[in-house]
Amino acid sequence: MKLRKLDLPDSLVQTLRAARNIIVLTGSGLNPASGLPQCRDGMRGLWARYDAAALATEAGYRNDPALVWAWHEERRRRALLAAPNAAHRAIAALAERAPGTFVVTQNGDTLHERAGSPRILHLQGRFDQPRCTACAMTHTLTTPPARHARHGPYPQPPACRICGGPVRPGRLWHGEAPAPEVWRIAKGLAASADLLMTVGTSCQTPAAAELCYEAMARGAQLVQINPNPTLLDRVASHGVRGPAEKVLPLLLARAWPGH
Repeated sequence: MKLRKLDLPDSLVQTLRAARNIIVLTGSGLNPASGLPQCRDGMRGLWARYDAAALATEAGYRNDPALVWAWHEERRRRALLAAPNAAHRAIAALAERAPGTFVVTQNGDTLHERAGSPRILHLQGRFDQPRCTACAMTHTLTTPPARHARHGPYPQPPACRICGGPVRPGRLWHGEAPAPEVWRIAKGLAASADLLMTVGTSCQTPAAAELCYEAMARGAQLVQINPNPTLLDRVASHGVRGPAEKVLPLLLARAWPGH
């Protein structure tokens, strides 16, 4: 895909260069270039017959904890096998050029960490940080996730080492609010940002949308990089249509030529 110069106007380049406190809010639109499905997509093969939305709910976990745990472990396994793509690397490079850059990601993988971004907040939890349903103690996963070669029965979730309660996946359930300490940090970042850049996300979740409006209310400009239209297009300062792994390297090359 070739991006025309019109897709990256000079005003956008100047906005990026002038920004000091940047939030890069990322979503699952970064995933396909790393071989991972977007959050609204299912997984092929063994898991294709399951409804991804139902497996990401607290009700689904209560009804069949072994199945939900196995599905999240498969997501963790695939995330570990994936590699950062050009979008992850460009976001890490942005932090070198603009040290006030902070990544707030809705993804559960560690691709931003592996790409080299120094400041990352996981808004919706991580695949590798499950916790107890009873006492909320974090649970350390000591073995790599297994690949299930057949349809169940799947092992039950592990037990908490402190209270013995069942351990839940580290990702938030659909509709679950971010942890209070995570939300406090995210709100503080939004309040001090002068630029919020959404990348690969439609910001349809309440938390993501609220961060955008919070930042704009405090004077930040909103820039969206997404292949598809979003509900925030009407309020964004700039919108670039295209995949992040194509747009971001070109945008950085325009803003900091020679680096």
